[in-house]
Amino acid sequence: MTSVTISKIACIFCGLCAFGVFGLTRSARAALGDDVSSVEQDRARMGASLQVRRSTGYDVHEMAAPIGSTVREFVGPDGKVFAVSWSGGWRPNLRDLMGVHYDRFIAGMAGRRRSRAPMRLELPGMVVVMGGHLRTFFGHAYLTDMLPAGFSTQEMR
Repeated sequence: MTSVTISKIACIFCGLCAFGVFGLTRSARAALGDDVSSVEQDRARMGASLQVRRSTGYDVHEMAAPIGSTVREFVGPDGKVFAVSWSGGWRPNLRDLMGVHYDRFIAGMAGRRRSRAPMRLELPGMVVVMGGHLRTFFGHAYLTDMLPAGFSTQEMR
């Protein structure tokens, strides 16, 4: 084999590896707008217990981590995560919870002054509320156009 052929094979192999890694990473979380089938990977990654509560028009997948923090993923009748909430001693990886909406969240936060007071950010189609300090973090995010009929955002607390 020539060095050009070996280089081509190496490039193809690296491309396939990158596709595999990034493809698995994307499906390894249940983020806003994602499918409910990925909730199990979140539970495993957190080492958490899982309880599913059924409510009229949606289900709540509540994961309790051994360190005392809780993440709830709200799933509509279409099987999509329309809201997430968290509470406890640590703030979860917001990129994982918000998925493709994370960049909009970051852009919306640009220029905002940091404060100890709870923060509310309203963007087109998405609302994020969060706050806390030193082992008492809380928050929730939801997609306004995916909320099931009759759902109250008060239920995320």
